[in-house]
Amino acid sequence: MERVLTQDEINALVRAAQERGEKSSLEQRSIKPCSFRQSGPLSGDQARTVTGLHEAFARNLSQSLGAYLRVLFEVTLVSVEQLAYSEFLERVPEVTYMISLQVPQMEATAALQIDHALVFPLVDILLGGKGLCEAPSREISEIEEQIMEGVSRIICNELSAAWTTFGCCPELGGRQNSAQMQRFLALTEKVLFLNFEIKLAEARGVMNLVFPMSISNTMLRKLSSDWSYGKTRPVSRTGRKLAEKMLDCSFPLTLGITTIKLPIPTLMGLAEDGICNLGISVRSPASLMVAGRPTFEANPVRHGRQRAAQLAERIAIREERQR
Repeated sequence: MERVLTQDEINALVRAAQERGEKSSLEQRSIKPCSFRQSGPLSGDQARTVTGLHEAFARNLSQSLGAYLRVLFEVTLVSVEQLAYSEFLERVPEVTYMISLQVPQMEATAALQIDHALVFPLVDILLGGKGLCEAPSREISEIEEQIMEGVSRIICNELSAAWTTFGCCPELGGRQNSAQMQRFLALTEKVLFLNFEIKLAEARGVMNLVFPMSISNTMLRKLSSDWSYGKTRPVSRTGRKLAEKMLDCSFPLTLGITTIKLPIPTLMGLAEDGICNLGISVRSPASLMVAGRPTFEANPVRHGRQRAAQLAERIAIREERQR
């Protein structure tokens, strides 16, 4: 004889089945904490593309500032990261040099930060020193700020050249003091952080570029949809025409000695038919400068009835060996 269940027994069985189902679903579910700060990280391809783009920027900046300062200047890209603006502030000294970069095409503002360990040697070199001074623990003065503006403008110009593919042209803004740095962006806003190491004479320091999401998202979207950096592409017809036209261009060529420094009394005593001692050995080679950049060691010679330059070692190779 079959036993008939009461309504209470049926309800108890249903509740037990539901509890077993909920328990098994909880055991299968993997729950992990979510950090919105880390959402949308750079993919491997995006990181490689951004790295390649700004490594070229670092190489061009090394040449531009090296020629401007006439000293060995080396810029190396160290890392590309996405992090919160508050994390960036934790990585930089409280007293530092920071300047805004306006990007009108994106209606946004980026930031350039340079350690004082580099700022004061740069100022010293531009004032005629050798860049061997120590960085004092103070804000830079108005005069030092005006001197640094020329260096910042070169950095901004090289960044504009690197970003021509985005149709963007960053413009130099104003310097940000310690208080303005704290309010420059929201502390929780995620930024694209590019860290560069700089070697200048005997000084070593860090330069950082910080882009808000409005800039970095546009950059990454255009890179992923329109551009394929790092891949070998055939030279376009326009590129070939440009190369052919460049062969017809003329560049100024100068043969001279770039390291001469004379005291003011000597310069004031210069007179016609006089002899000026340059203080350099006759065996020291001159420099062949192409468009203002020292390229080869060279000596003045005669070629038939023409003046000429006998080329020796490339200056870039010599500097690399000295390094």
